[in-house]
Amino acid sequence: MADTTIQTTRVGEAIHNHHQEILDTLRGHVAAIVDGRGGEHADPSALVAFLKGDLLPHARGEEAYLYPAVDPLVKVHGTATATMEIDHEYIKDYIDRIADVTRALHSMDNAGEPLARHTNLSTLQRLCLQLEAVLVAHLDKEERVYIPLFEKYLSDEEQQRILGGMHEAYETTPGNGTLLHHDTFLDVREIAPRQRHETIFESFNALKPSEAFVLVNDHDPKPLYYQFKAELDGLFTWDYLEQGPQVWQVRVGRV
Repeated sequence: MADTTIQTTRVGEAIHNHHQEILDTLRGHVAAIVDGRGGEHADPSALVAFLKGDLLPHARGEEAYLYPAVDPLVKVHGTATATMEIDHEYIKDYIDRIADVTRALHSMDNAGEPLARHTNLSTLQRLCLQLEAVLVAHLDKEERVYIPLFEKYLSDEEQQRILGGMHEAYETTPGNGTLLHHDTFLDVREIAPRQRHETIFESFNALKPSEAFVLVNDHDPKPLYYQFKAELDGLFTWDYLEQGPQVWQVRVGRV
């Protein structure tokens, strides 16, 4: 996530610095354990001691003193859902980073660049675990706090209106790697091989920004990807939906 600079008081700065110390210490322990590095911080018992001796007391202190002081301020001066929107910023950032790493993996030849491929796979695994942790906490907050209020104080008609609007978001917001109901399919398996690339590029040129089609082929269209990369770099998206062994499907979109 991008760093945001805000004006703080001396006390606010002290709290921020303590947060950063906790996060840096945690990242050091986790990296040592996950990456298998040696050293004093690689001991899981040291991680447990830090979690119980620093992180949990920090959380208890916030719940006992900071949150009761901030709660009435949020009601008057803030927005109750602001923290949930920050969760969404993190979720989007993780999705973008996962998509970037996935594209990098697809662009590599399985037979070559073993070190780079291993590094990207490790990064992908770490990002997926981090996204899962954020998403589990985010959804649990919604279901424990928001949904009970939603069901108790809003009419059935209003609930249905909101649910319908949320469903519309799936239909109007294209997502990388997501098959949308209005995506068209371009099955080139019955087209002569010499005509396939021309047909595919014609279909791509007919797309409007944010539109896409699903390419269906009988082999991995990796050479086509390299042609797109050479001629339209930065103007297209390429997301595998199915990878063999008999059928390949790729969602090709216009940026």
